[in-house]
Amino acid sequence: MTEHLEQTTADVVAAVPQAAPAVNGTPEHTNGVPNRHAVAGRKGAERIHQLIERGRLYEQEHDLKRGRQRLRQLIEEGKLYEQEHGLSASRRRKRGAPVSPEQVVRRLLDTLVRVAKPAYRAELLKLVQLLDVKVG
Repeated sequence: MTEHLEQTTADVVAAVPQAAPAVNGTPEHTNGVPNRHAVAGRKGAERIHQLIERGRLYEQEHDLKRGRQRLRQLIEEGKLYEQEHGLSASRRRKRGAPVSPEQVVRRLLDTLVRVAKPAYRAELLKLVQLLDVKVG
């Protein structure tokens, strides 16, 4: 009887799915693809550590003392260090020139004309012409 219990226990343990293997301490999905949130977290942490290191360099160059909110201060000084030494390319994309509401509506209607079925295009083109007359 004990042999039977041991055998069924072994079967149950073998049937339980095991956790996905970890790569560099981060779990993977069952299909072997790394978790994108874990990858993004690692990239963010690397960036923070990089800024902290550059903040320390900035303090050394400018003979500054340590502040009370140490990590936040180092991160801000790391950004200053990058600006002074030209290490960081501008990551933010600049927006284009402001667009008037009429231009937005016009762009929307032009897109609708291109996407609409041929049966509706004639009506949409009439609408665009009416708006051109009103605006123009």
